[in-house]
Amino acid sequence: MSSIANAVERNPKWAQFPVRKLFALFSIYLKECFAYPAASFLWVLADAQTAMILPAVWLATTGPNQPIAGMTHPELITYYIGSMILSQFITCHLMWDIAWDIREGDFATHLLRPINYFRMNLARNFAWRVAKLVLFLPMGLLVWLIYRSVGMSGFQISFAFIISVVLAQMLSYVAAFCMAMTALWTTEFMSTLRLYYLPEMFLSGRLIPLSALPVWALGISRFTHFKYMIYFPTQMLMGKLTDVEVREGLLVQVAWIVFFILLGKLLFKRGTRQYSGFGN
Repeated sequence: MSSIANAVERNPKWAQFPVRKLFALFSIYLKECFAYPAASFLWVLADAQTAMILPAVWLATTGPNQPIAGMTHPELITYYIGSMILSQFITCHLMWDIAWDIREGDFATHLLRPINYFRMNLARNFAWRVAKLVLFLPMGLLVWLIYRSVGMSGFQISFAFIISVVLAQMLSYVAAFCMAMTALWTTEFMSTLRLYYLPEMFLSGRLIPLSALPVWALGISRFTHFKYMIYFPTQMLMGKLTDVEVREGLLVQVAWIVFFILLGKLLFKRGTRQYSGFGN
């Protein structure tokens, strides 16, 4: 972290150029990600294990031609491989780092630096997303080799899909940032953050396709942001959505991002007024 402060001190004009400053932060954090590649690989494995195991479970419990959650077997494999790849880039876990910074008092030093705290963590988060994708490549190849006998329905990559992935990653980050702000009011934030993952795994489509959920759970998913993090871009990747559904989904993603940005600013402003970390 000291290298970040030194870089900014050597280039005070960077404060006027957010893009250059963010790129410098991204480069530093990217090096940090690969400083301990074994630990980083374990994080990748933890995120990918469900998508590696569950297709085999689904296939073992159904007949050879029996649809699964409205999908053929090749479509199911495509869904899990697609969602597994996307989750490496989209799903943000930075709430833990931010919350620990707040609890241990490092948050106070960040506030004194000429760097916007939200943007700093945005660069930090994006560095982890790129690193996880790189570390995931050999694992992704292994999963493809395991399930290639079943077949795949193919990916459909479009400009709208790329936009949806970028928006989904931003949505995941701003939601995680808001969750991390709870640490400004309580030192016992771990239980709260763990509770976040329960609906996130089910309603985002990371664990199982939303089409396999009961009707009442599908109803809940329509009123949360989780659906638009993994399930929505995965459906686009598989070519399952109409043009109208794509446009509506993109607008909903933007609406949720704006909501969490405003909420994050409110929580940050009020929380810093009464924040007292260790050593302060």
